[in-house]
Amino acid sequence: MHKLLLAGAFIIVAFASCNSSKLLDPTPTNVGKGDTTINNTTPPPNGGTGTGNGNGTGSGNGTGTGNGTGTGNGNGTGNGNGTTPNSQYTVKLDIANQVVNTAVGHDTLYLVYTEKADIIINKVEYENLSAVHFKEDFSKSSLNGFHFTMKNENGDYIFDSVDDNLNNVPLKTASTVVIDGTPMVKLHLERTFTFFKAYKQPALAVEAQTNFTNITNDVITFSSYIYDKKNYDPTTLTVGLTYKKVD
Repeated sequence: MHKLLLAGAFIIVAFASCNSSKLLDPTPTNVGKGDTTINNTTPPPNGGTGTGNGNGTGSGNGTGTGNGTGTGNGNGTGNGNGTTPNSQYTVKLDIANQVVNTAVGHDTLYLVYTEKADIIINKVEYENLSAVHFKEDFSKSSLNGFHFTMKNENGDYIFDSVDDNLNNVPLKTASTVVIDGTPMVKLHLERTFTFFKAYKQPALAVEAQTNFTNITNDVITFSSYIYDKKNYDPTTLTVGLTYKKVD
């Protein structure tokens, strides 16, 4: 019995561990497959340029003295292309179907979910925003109602709580990529939730694990939005969720 408990504890530590670091500056490193890294790229400038033309004509007639009149007109127009901070603030989400690994330690079922998500933001907007928020909604999955534990930014375990402000969440990578000719920042997030539930008998925990692995219609809905003096409209994405047995 003690060996099983030790095995269960080892599973929590093994799956729930993650590296703690502050929000990285967007550098052209660790770019995902298919991305194009750019170096020393300056974002498009704001503002515009203007040109003006003026024309004047004069004529004079007279004897001994001359009088002349002249008129001149000048028109200038300007236009420029660039991303203006605070104008839109949109977020793109790139998230594949998610996987939960299941294990049983004595009478406890462990459901270890390592969240993996890419949050993509225009580089100019990213450099001017205050915070990026990212949330998970488990309400349409069988994980809903389970207690869970995870590590915070200081490496301490917390229970039934998750920080949605990415300023406070260690990111796996932050990289600059080009998408359709536009410099973008891709924030890659990985963090582990360990859901758990104790049953009256070990056999009941095993039965519950089997039931989870047979589920085929669970989903998670993610949402992300930018804060800069106010909350901007969120982007949402729903993906599938599958359960695998690891013991």
